[in-house]
Amino acid sequence: MSSFDTRLKVWKDLQEFEEHSYQKSYEERGDYYGYFSMDKRDDAKIAGEYITARCDNCLDIGSGILPRPVYMNSSVRFVGLDPFFGEYKREFPFAQAIGERLPFPSLFFKCVSFMSTLDHQIEPLVSLKEAHRVLMEDGLLFLWVALCPENSNSYRKWRSAPLGTKFNTHHQHAFVEQDIRELLAQSGFEWLECTRISRTYLITGQKIGVNHG
Repeated sequence: MSSFDTRLKVWKDLQEFEEHSYQKSYEERGDYYGYFSMDKRDDAKIAGEYITARCDNCLDIGSGILPRPVYMNSSVRFVGLDPFFGEYKREFPFAQAIGERLPFPSLFFKCVSFMSTLDHQIEPLVSLKEAHRVLMEDGLLFLWVALCPENSNSYRKWRSAPLGTKFNTHHQHAFVEQDIRELLAQSGFEWLECTRISRTYLITGQKIGVNHG
């Protein structure tokens, strides 16, 4: 089984688990808080304000099933993409697809964002290369991610585990800062800055040259 096929199987298993978790949460609480960026998520709101101050045309990869996640300011033309179609009518243009196969032409968007979704991709590097492809020259990339400490035992254990091992119940991948720097370099982006937001980080990259394959 190839690397992609191995990760695809794990991804499908996680998607089924997440779909069940979303439904259970909604039945018990009446909302999806904790799973998607709702109005209660101040960190998501702050990340969104940062993006909308720098962009007016953004593809959001992994936009979820809400009508409009709190990070999507209505003044910005967001286009959302997610493998889940969901039951809500979205308040923004939407495509049901995965990050590794974007159904958009090259050089189409000014910005691309992964809002707490890079660790859910089947192949993060492939998704970032696709983001590079659809971005205009000098376009911006926004990664809202949780970064593990360099000395994290759980991260080290996961990195030494067999290919396809899940990092935890909800995530296929985990990252330390150096991982993100390497992914950006390999996919054709320059690291611009990193802003800490509560327990997460918003990393900004800029498209340079061409990606490597």
